[in-house]
Amino acid sequence: MPRGLCAVAVVLVPAMARANTPEDVYGASAATIAQGGAGTALPGDYSAVHYNPANLTHCASNEVALDTSYIAHHLTFDDKDVNRPEPLAPKKARNQERFMLGGCIDLPFDVTAGIMLGFGVPHAISLDQSTANEQPQFMMYGDAHEQIMIALGAGWKATEHLSVGASFAALVRSQLPLTADFPILEPDPSDPSGYKPVGFQLGLGMGGMIAPRLGILYKPTPNFRIGAAYRGALYHDLDVDAYIKAKLIIEIPVPVHVDSLSWFSPRQFSLGASGEPMPNLTVVADVTYYRWGELAKNGSSYPFLNMYSLDPMGASGALVFPRPYRSGWKNNLAWRAGGELRTSDTFAVRAGLGFRTRGVNSPDDSNVNLLDAPVVTASAGIAWHKGGTARAPTDPRPPNTAKPGRWWRYQLPRVSLTLNAFVRMDYLMSQTVDHTTAMGDLVPEKHYEFGGQVFQVGGSAVFGW
Repeated sequence: MPRGLCAVAVVLVPAMARANTPEDVYGASAATIAQGGAGTALPGDYSAVHYNPANLTHCASNEVALDTSYIAHHLTFDDKDVNRPEPLAPKKARNQERFMLGGCIDLPFDVTAGIMLGFGVPHAISLDQSTANEQPQFMMYGDAHEQIMIALGAGWKATEHLSVGASFAALVRSQLPLTADFPILEPDPSDPSGYKPVGFQLGLGMGGMIAPRLGILYKPTPNFRIGAAYRGALYHDLDVDAYIKAKLIIEIPVPVHVDSLSWFSPRQFSLGASGEPMPNLTVVADVTYYRWGELAKNGSSYPFLNMYSLDPMGASGALVFPRPYRSGWKNNLAWRAGGELRTSDTFAVRAGLGFRTRGVNSPDDSNVNLLDAPVVTASAGIAWHKGGTARAPTDPRPPNTAKPGRWWRYQLPRVSLTLNAFVRMDYLMSQTVDHTTAMGDLVPEKHYEFGGQVFQVGGSAVFGW
């Protein structure tokens, strides 16, 4: 391949992130995460914007919350192919601290609004994407979640027994026109390097991508609730048409197209139930169906860049970019269950369990190595409440007995404080991949094992009034 075209191929590998939203994997709000992440039918806080916006109608009070958590990855990968000149090494899953600011507030006509704003540090937005290659990637963890999350929603209490809600999450959509001029091997004695510098132009167009979230919460009895929710697909969509001139004695036009999906979260359907078998005990469970398999049906190259020539009969037609072969995306399920025991008017303990099937098949018969495994989750947490009586979800709000404060000439609202803390562990079951290459096989030789754990610890402060 001419050097000019090689340079074009290198420059056209922009960095973009890939992920389903962090809340899909790690959960939202300390209280819900501690109960296994089963939020479809669990009223109580701002996390309803994500799990089921109908639950907003049962927020404990007008409130604002700040959640923080630290996520540590202990994922293992062992390449057992002794004939490989350089062992495979997976893309590093960086540890991260995430912050979430959320709140819910009562509005007229039995409407409650909610908001969520989340980001992580370091790498609040991480951009890293390339064409198909053999480097192993843990698809549900690590830098796949280095992104900002914004969601707004509202719930309406239609009757004493039925609440409905809607929300949306937003991402930026970009278009990136590129033009460049590569004077390859063109001498220029006036330049210190002896060659003319490379010219490059870049333009960026920004737009919006919105994913709807719809939910209902039905309460047939005061102590039992059924919830259902739908979450639309959310992703960043990159489209690049690059018109480049490579100079190798003569100018060669090289029009190339680049597109990709990134920050991907599939369509989801969830169904759950919660209730109080005893006045001081709440139990909750749900199941969520993730439509990852749509990536396989529509021919997407996710999580890789898709590149092709805009002029297949011209010079750029000689460029052949790799594409994933049988990447293995498939629909999967996640079951979650948990509970909260209120040991006094001010203190509660929580615990939960979960199991998720893998969203990517074992890559035995694929030319790429997208890693995922069945995951067992365990979580636990505590809560301390001041400024009112800790209550069960959907109970009538008790009067706030705290004395109102004053500042200068102004009376301050009565404020309650809830402090939450939790720990959570995801255990990726060990997986073995073995493939021996045969004549004409598109899949390379591979023999390796992977698995590991992901630990999350965090807490929150919730101010209510």
